[in-house]
Amino acid sequence: MKSKDKSGFEIIEHISDVGIKAWSESLNGLFETSALGMFSIICNISLIKPVLKKKIHFKQDNGFNSYNYNLDDILILWLERLLYLHEVNKLLFSSFEVLKFDFKKDGYNFLAMAFGEKINLNFHEIFVSIKAPTYHMLEVKKDEKENLWYATVIFDV
Repeated sequence: MKSKDKSGFEIIEHISDVGIKAWSESLNGLFETSALGMFSIICNISLIKPVLKKKIHFKQDNGFNSYNYNLDDILILWLERLLYLHEVNKLLFSSFEVLKFDFKKDGYNFLAMAFGEKINLNFHEIFVSIKAPTYHMLEVKKDEKENLWYATVIFDV
C-alpha cells in the first residue's frame, strides 16, 4: 500500500463469515486498505514479497449503461477482481496502489496495481479461503467531522 495517510483496518467476526472495517483519509487509501484487510484474512501477508504486479482497470460510462454504480459497488468490483486473480492465477498480494479513481455521476474510471507473488504452499501461510465479498452490511462512507473514509465488508468464507 503506497498511501501515506492514516489508514488501517480491523478484522471483525460475523456469525458464519468474517469481515473488515477499514479507514483512511482518502478514498484511494480506503480501497488499498480494504484489499490489504481482505488478504490479511486469506494469508500471512508479511510473508508475501511484491515481486509480481497486476494491473486492475475497470470503468463505466453511463452513456452506454444506465445502471448508476455507487462506491459500494466499485469496492465490491475491486475486491472481486483481486479474488479472481488470486484464485485463477494462484497469486497472493501484499500491497496495493490505486493510481486513478475518477468517480462522477456519469460514470467512473478505476486503475490500480496489486503487488505480490505466486502461492508457494511450502512457504506461504494460508488462513482462510474467501469465496466473495458480500453486500451484507456493506458500507462506504465519509465522516466529515473526522475527515476519514470508512468501509465495512463482510466476506463469504
